[in-house]
Amino acid sequence: MVRFCPDCGTDLKTEFKYCPSCGFNLQEINSEQKETIIECENCGMENPPKTDICQGCGIKLKGEIKTTVRSTSKVYSQQKTQKGKKKEQQTVAIVESKEIDSKKIFGIVAGVLVGCFIILFAAGVFDRPAPSNITSNVNQNQSSGVDLSALQRINELEATVKANPENNQALLDLAHLRNDSGMFEKAIENYLEYLNRVPENAEARIDMGVCYYNLGKYNEAIAAMTKALEHSPNHQIGHLNLGIVNLAAGNVEKSKEWLQKAVALGPETEVGKRAQELLTSH
Repeated sequence: MVRFCPDCGTDLKTEFKYCPSCGFNLQEINSEQKETIIECENCGMENPPKTDICQGCGIKLKGEIKTTVRSTSKVYSQQKTQKGKKKEQQTVAIVESKEIDSKKIFGIVAGVLVGCFIILFAAGVFDRPAPSNITSNVNQNQSSGVDLSALQRINELEATVKANPENNQALLDLAHLRNDSGMFEKAIENYLEYLNRVPENAEARIDMGVCYYNLGKYNEAIAAMTKALEHSPNHQIGHLNLGIVNLAAGNVEKSKEWLQKAVALGPETEVGKRAQELLTSH
């Protein structure tokens, strides 16, 4: 079982037949191919050999370098926000998806809960009668540890939306931040509520499709991104993402159609070149 691409090192879902990043044919790989990793002594997260800080719990790595079998996957996100603010320029971001067993999930969640408790106690939250809902935010499907500053911002945005339900921008920022933090189920809920009010926002639909993709719900991801193109037919990232998601779902010919359209929309752009690389590799 391959856990990451031996050609480009991209994280993959185990069911992928081709690497969505470089197009490498994963069916031809020896199932016992091994890679070097550093296993965190605190939470058990497997990290690349040159990593100093654990990607799971954030502590300094002290574990020995070991060998293991790994796999990986990539998909591009149309929008990413920092502290709830929408980027002014359109960029291509990578959303990594990793498979974590129950012990690793427990270690990640436990570490985040302890950090949240310390912050809440210092802030005097427990002196007030109203309970905090940070715990519910932490227990999500996450690809790695959640940034504590992001958790604080999420709570602030939740309070803003609750106080002013008509604040569409705050609701969209909350969806983006949860997407960035790996809280894909909650992010989808926020995107759906926002899109009921602003259905023509193609970028929000594409990001919602990225959430579905990371949850392994390829049909839902394809439906969301296809709907986005109804509102923005020349959305190049949307075409590229549809090529990647279809490739991950095993729809190779359909994937090629979307990738060809992405190239046609701008062969000299970063997105167009990426689409052409995937086409060439197949």
